[in-house]
Order: sequence, then C-alpha cells, then structure tokens
Amino acid sequence: MKDGKRVIWFNHWFAQAYNFISLLKRDPRNYIIATAKVSEFVFGAEADLTFTEPRNIDGKAYTEWALSFCKEQRVDVFFAKRWIYEISKHIEEFEDIGTKVIYSRDRDTVKMLSSKMRSRDFMKKGGLCAVPPMEVISSAAEFGPAYERIKAACGEKSYVCVKADCDEGGVTYKRLYDEFNGRKLPEDIYYRAFEEDLKSRSRVSPLVVMPYLMEPEISIDCMQTPGGLIAVPRYKQPNHITVLDFNEKIMTISENISAGLKLEYPYNIQLRMLGDEYVFMEVNTRMAGGCYKADAVGVNFPQLAVSYAFGDPISTDSIKAGLHTVRVGDISGYVIMPEK
Repeated sequence: MKDGKRVIWFNHWFAQAYNFISLLKRDPRNYIIATAKVSEFVFGAEADLTFTEPRNIDGKAYTEWALSFCKEQRVDVFFAKRWIYEISKHIEEFEDIGTKVIYSRDRDTVKMLSSKMRSRDFMKKGGLCAVPPMEVISSAAEFGPAYERIKAACGEKSYVCVKADCDEGGVTYKRLYDEFNGRKLPEDIYYRAFEEDLKSRSRVSPLVVMPYLMEPEISIDCMQTPGGLIAVPRYKQPNHITVLDFNEKIMTISENISAGLKLEYPYNIQLRMLGDEYVFMEVNTRMAGGCYKADAVGVNFPQLAVSYAFGDPISTDSIKAGLHTVRVGDISGYVIMPEK
C-alpha cells in the first residue's frame, strides 16, 4: 500500500496496457506503477509512477529483481508480462511479501496450454470443444507427410499453415501455398521452399502443421469468479470493427473449456470456424490485448482481477445481466507523454 492506496504494477507489456491502466484508474483506491525495458513507453504515460527495467537479463535474475522491486515499492498486485512463466514458478515467494501475481497458480495447466498440440489434444480428449486437424513435427523428414495428411483431410484447394508449437502472438506463423492454391499474399511461402529451409537447419524446434482457417478469429475474454464465469466473446470484423456477441453455442463452449481448466484470473480463449463448427485454437493464460473492449458491456477485466486478489465482492449476476450484443470500432488516438 502507498498512502492508503493499492499499489498495482505492470511490468514490460504491450502498448495496450495503457487501456488496462485507464480502466483501473477509475477506482481512486488504485495507484499504478509501470516499468519497461526502455526509458519512454506509451503505457507509462497513464501510470502514476514509471521505472526502467534491467535489460539483458535472464528469467531467474529478473524474478529476483522483481521480488526486490515489489518489496521496495510495496506492490500489492503484479500484472506480469515479461518473464511471466519464470515468475509464475515463484508466486508463493511473491505472496510471502504481500504481492498477488495476477496469474494462475496451476503450473501444470499453464505448461500444457503453452503447447498448441498438447492443449488441442486436451480439448479433444475431454470433449470440451471441436478441434482442427493438426500434427506436430520436429524434423524436415516429418514435414512432407504431415503436409500431405493435412491436405487430404481438408481438400486440395485448402491452404496449410505452420507455426511453433509454443508461440505467442503468432510471431512464427507462416502460410504455405502449392500448385493447387497459388500465392495470394506477399508473405505466403511455397511449401517446397519451406521444406528446403527446414533441411538447412541443424535443429528443428517443434512445429505444428494445420489447415489455414480463413474465418475471422473469435476471441473470448474470460474470468472465473466466486459467482461463476464471466465471458465476453469478441468477433473480429473488417474495417476495424469488433462485435461483442453472446450466442448460446459460444457461451456453452466457453463454459465447457473454463470448467475443464479452472484457471485463476483473466484469460483468453481463441476459436475459429472450420466448416460449420467452431474449433479450438489456443488459450492465453493472461489478459488479451483487446479485453479492454469488454468495457463496452460493463465488464472491466483488470478491475475484476484486482477485486478478486483483494477478496472484494464481485457482483457476477449483475454483470452478466448487462451483457448484450454491441459493435465497437477501433480508432487511432494519441497520448501526451510526460516531460523527460
């Protein structure tokens, strides 16, 4: 606590953390600290206090620094992003000094969800959600047969994509083309060229091979509360428009997956359409960058997380009663940066 206020820390995050901090500052009890690897960063403009984090540091050393930082700044709630998996191994140590880390303590579930293949198999085995065809490879020799099996399952005219089995934000994603479906985007890669690239590598980290799903992503922001699940599905549309829609099938899938995982604090489920059914893509075990849009229907996920951490009452029924379909648009804007 600082001067009677709850001290909340965001370490190095996406720029969208600006929106999270804005939502938290509606509560006058909250005092926000933001840190990043650089001295100037946009989300810090909304914080009450900013610091620069150490660079060129491994997860173990960073966690030790974070523990010291929490002690020095009397941090009550820590929204961790940088080195979160390493930090999550030490949640009890943070709790011992009075800091709640906004992350699930179920390390086995978090580790399983970090793998696209393992999480897909978990959903299939538990009957929690339909899943797409998917194979994992660890060598160039495995790529060709896996590619052909995915094509056989989805049809010659289908595209295939590859990505790292453990990936965040789609940074390793690549769409492949062949003689049956030509190159449509500049970044598309010929599948034989990709295979040759794999052959040139001394080591191939696990990659998933799966169909490219053209339908827009459905991103479901979720949090389990003592009164039940709060879930806000976002349907990405063209022209920077997002639809928040609560159709029964999506809500049932959200309930099924959430019941099977039992994660603490906000998380995000991603689905896409394959044919006429929703299929599982992945679960992010942290707040998604776009979860601030749930505020359009009265759901403030960052504040819900803080309330849960402090044991404040959460009016789940009244929140759910206010959920309704709404279309929201993304707009560009600016923020005034603090003087150096």
